[in-house]
Amino acid sequence: MGIISDKTERKALLEIAKALRFFQSLEFLCISAGDSVRIAHAEHIIRDVIANNGYGVRFTGKRGTRINKINIR
Repeated sequence: MGIISDKTERKALLEIAKALRFFQSLEFLCISAGDSVRIAHAEHIIRDVIANNGYGVRFTGKRGTRINKINIR
């Protein structure tokens, strides 16, 4: 899997964020109710991992997937 550390590297978070783009293409496909729930749960877990490390995800057509540091006050 990887080296365990106290904080997840930004590069690892970016690679994880790239997977989120593929969840959007599933909206127009026929998926059973049970699978739909599991897929939504997986997407939520991935977004939580990124958010818990202080980043947000943004998709752009020209630049692809980007993660931005979120300033929490």
